[in-house]
Amino acid sequence: WEEVLVDMIARAFRCEKKDAKKKRDLVNSGNIFGVYGALWKKLKWRRPLLTLAVEILSKDGEPDSILAGFGTTVYLAQNCITAKRIAFNQILASAHIAILDKRKKDKPAAKSKSEETKNEALSFSEAKEKLYEMMEVYLDQHKEHALKNTVLEPSKYMYDKQGQTHNRDSNDVHGYNYPAGMLLSTLHVQLPLIPMMGDTYPDQGFMDVWDATGDTDKLWEIFKKPENFGKAYTGLRKELKSLNFKKYPQSGCFKSIGSAKSVKNIANICVNPDKKYDVCRKHFADQYVSKFAYFFTKDFFLKKCFEVLNQEAVPEYIGFPAIFQRCFEEYKKLKTDIKDEKVIEWLYDEYFIDIEVDKVWDIFTFLGITKDRASVSVPAPLGSTIKDLIKACKLDEKTAKAFDDQGYDDLGWLLTKAQESDLKDMQKHLNMAHDDFQRVSDCLEDWREQKKNSTSKTK
Repeated sequence: WEEVLVDMIARAFRCEKKDAKKKRDLVNSGNIFGVYGALWKKLKWRRPLLTLAVEILSKDGEPDSILAGFGTTVYLAQNCITAKRIAFNQILASAHIAILDKRKKDKPAAKSKSEETKNEALSFSEAKEKLYEMMEVYLDQHKEHALKNTVLEPSKYMYDKQGQTHNRDSNDVHGYNYPAGMLLSTLHVQLPLIPMMGDTYPDQGFMDVWDATGDTDKLWEIFKKPENFGKAYTGLRKELKSLNFKKYPQSGCFKSIGSAKSVKNIANICVNPDKKYDVCRKHFADQYVSKFAYFFTKDFFLKKCFEVLNQEAVPEYIGFPAIFQRCFEEYKKLKTDIKDEKVIEWLYDEYFIDIEVDKVWDIFTFLGITKDRASVSVPAPLGSTIKDLIKACKLDEKTAKAFDDQGYDDLGWLLTKAQESDLKDMQKHLNMAHDDFQRVSDCLEDWREQKKNSTSKTK
């Protein structure tokens, strides 16, 4: 460990190995050898991975990149265990980038064809494989930006307004773990950095930002704008300047339950059906899940996804236009009505300003990235008879007949009185396939909600 650490520091500073142990981080003035050594001791089972990552950087890392990385990792490594884990992840990520860069350097350059021509000459399966790699990178970036705009950046803004600089600066550590854990338990969303469920420091950077009293609606309108997606609040000061708040949420607390305690605790509460948590669950669903999900709606996600990839703004997206054009040529074989030669001409209007999102959805579905629009369920209008339920769920004649034969002909009972156990009994009596039963359950749930909303409006 110490040998490869000395080699990495010497490579970064371009100095003799004998001088490496004395070198300090240029940002935080921390002794790099000492700080990394203390981090290694804390990591226990992760030590071999850290050693391997540092060894890779000592041989193949770009000196300037390693040096720049010290600015973040040295600071994080001197803080709590959660921050140390983030430092460890960043060192591994740097090693991974070094490996990819080395592969590109070692790969012999083509003499006769440009990179774009090579991409156009790919087989369809090769083009699709490259596209999937780009999509994986983009999806991770999109999820991170969605979390930033849903909770992290609005929280930092509110901490900054109150002069709570420590909580603002801890937001990327503890403030990240709590909402990430809650999204993991409710939506099963796995973010690139997996939350530390044992984190017990909610008062250091975690805020129930959407429980504030004041211009929260205006705050959301700012952070939901496509042009602000992924931006730090510091770049939005002009828009945020006019907002006012009468009451700020207490750091570390969440709606109706007080202290969030640990990430595991509040993540479990978000899916706990106990009535005492109803207010908390509804608040999280309305104010966090819905906001996070907004960034994955058809119009927002598909437009943002295609345009970011097509701009080739980062190395991982280089070659996307040619690769997507190759996929478009394969797609056209199934669509005889497409006259455009270029995919850009087909997707955009004549002025190349507005993109047709439905076309993006169709070609993405062809490529296996999105689901077929026809298969995405939309709640059926509230029915009044069992026949309406059977039609909405697209059940076959045999299953439809079984409803009558077994006496399940009262939709009102199913909507208002039937318990979960009753529905399970119904599945058994009707010998329903799992998928059929799931559609019926989902439809009944949608209709109960529609009936409830209809009753509320009537009152």
